[in-house]
Amino acid sequence: MRTRIIFLFSAFWLNSAPLLAQFTPWDIIYCLNGGENKSVGISKLAGPNPLEKPGWNLIFNDEFRSDSLNPDKWNRSSPWDDGNGSCSRGFATNPINPAVEPEIARISNTLVSIIPDCPYSGGEIKTMSVADTAFRSFYFYAPGYLETRVKLFNKAGQGAACWLWGVGTPENPGTPGAWNEIDLFELNGVNSNIFNGAYHWTHNGTHVSQSHSIYLTDSAQLYDLSSNWTTFGLEWDTASIKWYVNNLLVKELDLHVIPPYCVSAPQYNQPLAPFCIRLSTGPNTVGNQSVVPDPANFPQSMLIDYVRAYKKKGEKVTPVIIQDNLCQMCATDTSFASSAKIIRSPYYPGATYIWDSPAFAMAAEQSPIPQPPEKFRLWIKQGTQPGQSYPVYLQVLFPEGYTESDTAWLYIAQGPPLLPPDEFLPVPIDSLCYFSLSAHLQPNVAGGEFSTDNGLSWTRGTIRDLLGIRSCLFGNFKPGEVVQFVYRELNGCGYSPLRYSSRTIPQPSPGCTWPFAIDDSLQQHYNPKNPLVSCSPNPVTENLIVKLDPSLLADKNIIQLVMYDIHSRSLLDLPVSESVNQFKVGHLPHGLYCIVLIRNNRIIYKSTFLKN
Repeated sequence: MRTRIIFLFSAFWLNSAPLLAQFTPWDIIYCLNGGENKSVGISKLAGPNPLEKPGWNLIFNDEFRSDSLNPDKWNRSSPWDDGNGSCSRGFATNPINPAVEPEIARISNTLVSIIPDCPYSGGEIKTMSVADTAFRSFYFYAPGYLETRVKLFNKAGQGAACWLWGVGTPENPGTPGAWNEIDLFELNGVNSNIFNGAYHWTHNGTHVSQSHSIYLTDSAQLYDLSSNWTTFGLEWDTASIKWYVNNLLVKELDLHVIPPYCVSAPQYNQPLAPFCIRLSTGPNTVGNQSVVPDPANFPQSMLIDYVRAYKKKGEKVTPVIIQDNLCQMCATDTSFASSAKIIRSPYYPGATYIWDSPAFAMAAEQSPIPQPPEKFRLWIKQGTQPGQSYPVYLQVLFPEGYTESDTAWLYIAQGPPLLPPDEFLPVPIDSLCYFSLSAHLQPNVAGGEFSTDNGLSWTRGTIRDLLGIRSCLFGNFKPGEVVQFVYRELNGCGYSPLRYSSRTIPQPSPGCTWPFAIDDSLQQHYNPKNPLVSCSPNPVTENLIVKLDPSLLADKNIIQLVMYDIHSRSLLDLPVSESVNQFKVGHLPHGLYCIVLIRNNRIIYKSTFLKN
């Protein structure tokens, strides 16, 4: 009973806090709960949703009407997909455990052992391949909507889940990439009315995540996921992630705000990766990880009525993508062997792709990694004149009845660009106090790159129209800084000669806003291997030592230290001006406390400590 009271109190406290109130004592409750816990009242649905979803185009669905799993849409996982045979919490992934029955798919946990010393097995289906190179992997892109209707089970030590798994990058789907995952639901496995959702991403090479638990009620009753068919929905784009249950929004994650302090990243990454769909029972699911499964509770099954994926109307589902983002080719690219220009489009099973161009020939590009087949190498047809732009047309017919067209234009250059002129102008970055440098691009140039380490590394600039002139903006430079750099332009034939130059960045504009962690060493603080602030010892008995890197105290910056207790009461609020600061905490009661450091009205450090 005590656990229930704490849970509901925490849920009320968190729900009453505004979204922007992060890096505050509210976050202590968030982190103590292991994420956001909230109670949501929903209603049972009389049946499945219709296929048509207002504002969205249906691009993938499986209603599981056949008598077997569709191999063009799903891949069965095995224990050897991720190595030499894995056994997680006593479960291995058995490829025979997913099955299709009349009107539903079933993924089961069983007592069948398929690898030594692993007593149980689960199952998984996914729209990507790890080991089966014959399977044509396909992925889904933002802004998108995923919906599935399932009936779950409720047995401690067992789990089931549905999630989007990032596979590579938008430029190279199917290749290794940063961790990017959105969990539509993960079965709690203990309480039949609780499911978990989470967002995982990578910051500075480190995996971070933010999770929440949703406590479902139906009028005065607890909602039972094991006895009701439940419709889960997930909407994602670059601004937010939204979770739905039975068509009701139960959680929205605003990606513009700062994550809670127990999330080891200063900001959210945008979920731009190519995502595959995965549904699983057994090892790749949360369940109750502290309880050993009871053999008497097997078998258990997740039943799936349908899986559907949508793309927002007005957004291209199958755009023509130029692999190198360079909409130019060289006049010498006249054969398959001489050209390296790759053009492609996201692949969806069952869709018909019709490519055409008056100026370019194309042939399928092969890859050792399973990739969508809509990937081609282009070369220039004989007789095509350089110095002009020519189209590549694509029309895609989806089996669901949706039709889409797109066109890409490629300019044929006769030679590399000339030496860029030494004309670089500082441009304020919106309302921020930083500047970029702007270079007017020469005619028929695709873009520009700059280097501040004498050409050892290069960064591509951003193409903008400034006062009607096509320009390349590059760099985030501090006011008053003297910047020495190398600049070059590029087109389909290669790079221009190098332009060595330097500029003195002006002073900031009155009223501008200082950004946080843009071209600023403070972002290193979030790398645990190189912190700029330390708080020790932890746990502490008498004296808490807060150390600051001298760079934080430069330019007479005033740093404010604020200490809170778990009840949101401010215990300290004072300026800090030394590298080593000592605070007596022996008089404080035992418990968890929060330390926040603020500089220029920006949070630069956040941590908790335990008082013994």
